[in-house]
Amino acid sequence: MRRVVAIAIVVVLGVTSLPGASAQQAAPPASAPARVAPPVATLDAFYKALPVMKVTAFDEKKATWLTTMPLACIDRPQARPSARPYLWEGTYTPVANFDKTRAFYGCFDWHSSVNSTWALVKVIKTFPGFQLQALIRQKLDGHLGKTNIEGEAAYFKDAGQFELPYGYAWVLKLQGELLSWKDADAEKWAANLAPLVTLMSGRLVQYFKDAPRPNRTGVHPNTALAMHLMLDYTDIAKDEPLRAALEEAAARYFATDTNCKTSAEPGTSDFLSPCLAEATIMSRLLKRDAFVAWLDKFLPPLHSADFKPLAEPSDPDLMAHPERLATKSHVIGLAFMRAEAMNRIAAALPADDLRAATLRRLSAMHADLGLRAEAAAGYYGSHFLGAFTILYMLSVTP
Repeated sequence: MRRVVAIAIVVVLGVTSLPGASAQQAAPPASAPARVAPPVATLDAFYKALPVMKVTAFDEKKATWLTTMPLACIDRPQARPSARPYLWEGTYTPVANFDKTRAFYGCFDWHSSVNSTWALVKVIKTFPGFQLQALIRQKLDGHLGKTNIEGEAAYFKDAGQFELPYGYAWVLKLQGELLSWKDADAEKWAANLAPLVTLMSGRLVQYFKDAPRPNRTGVHPNTALAMHLMLDYTDIAKDEPLRAALEEAAARYFATDTNCKTSAEPGTSDFLSPCLAEATIMSRLLKRDAFVAWLDKFLPPLHSADFKPLAEPSDPDLMAHPERLATKSHVIGLAFMRAEAMNRIAAALPADDLRAATLRRLSAMHADLGLRAEAAAGYYGSHFLGAFTILYMLSVTP
């Protein structure tokens, strides 16, 4: 089947490798990524000094090369995990009939397999005439079959903390995408997925009730990111217990936070900004006036030296050292996650708040770095960067 995928990709793209992000890269050359302006006295001066980058929205051409990432890995069995075995038995042999009793067994790790599945759903849902529509539906039918999800649910009944909450959040985001799509296959897949979603939703309610404080790291366990990923599902599915648990936990965790420690960012392996992730979830849960008042106390002025660690692309030299890309895939992910967060925060601000325009300009700079780098990131990036890129592109406003 991988040969079929590869042939389909070559036919559609006319190339034998990923094309990169040529639609956006007319700005600075690859060897010289745009840099953030130095701190200045006013936000207006800072905004005017920032380079104007061409933003990249989600369209069918870009979706084509983005689907090459999940299609290349969704059937590629993951390595043996260090925790309770998911795909491999103690004898280092795969679980019997895993292609019929597991749904998310590819793309390096479990959560990346889920977000790759979401990415494929999002593409064919958004573009009904998509050229790889039939191939993608065939793949999804194989992974989201009834027995596949039954096997997942059986595994998770006693899987402990495995993939809680990040992987769970992606399952709910996938289900939200399916439930909001009037399509016969989507309805079937959502029905198949329902038992696993019910199990995970109930477990998440208890998780948020029990956790005394949020996880503020820049990687998978981050609480704010998980909340952000699952919030659309709670609205679409009318999952009131989980929605209430999210609102209560966010208020308890974040409502009185001030002066986010921007100087600690980014961490060595971060693929998200803890400060921006927290601001994103609060932008979605608070009314506009309340959010503006909260943000004023939480983030430093965008033109200040304190905000520079978030404003500056985390590794502007990345493209000058292509041999480092595979080991620094999280840096590329960070570019997209910061870009998405900045756009989401900007959308929650009043139209006449100059921070909104400034954040969108900074977002485009971060995304430019990510788009330059992701095509060369190799398997260590391709197993999750397609989904992260789509998250960013969906945040771009016309």
